[in-house]
Amino acid sequence: MKRKILFILLFAVCIYANAQIVVKIIDGDTYKVLLNGKIQTIRIMNVDAPELTQNFGVAAKDSIIKLLLDATISIQTYKTDLYGRLLVSATFNGMSLDSLLIAKGWVWFYSVYSQRMDLKNIENAAKHNCLGLWNCTQPVPP
Repeated sequence: MKRKILFILLFAVCIYANAQIVVKIIDGDTYKVLLNGKIQTIRIMNVDAPELTQNFGVAAKDSIIKLLLDATISIQTYKTDLYGRLLVSATFNGMSLDSLLIAKGWVWFYSVYSQRMDLKNIENAAKHNCLGLWNCTQPVPP
């Protein structure tokens, strides 16, 4: 019952503040959010997470669940990808979500689709400090 009340309150706040509630983490870069009264699947731009069957895939998902499940994020949508997901940039607690995920070592910087060298520098710092997937022996990108 408390969870339902909390959900209703968060929903009201999100409508007012133009924020979205994260209702499910599919994997490290794909989530379901409550957007405009509907559950939508979003994919965070500039990052690529290990697949759930890969080394660190489940650990990345579990870490992101602890951080973001039932949290509010602000998103800016860009387009829909081949899988019907909304491609978005997002902020969480005032911080760019792609930067945060990369800094914790939970995802790779997705250099194929992004030229943001600041994110590459953040990834290099996570590698240097052996954070997240960089603590694994020979992490393999998805």
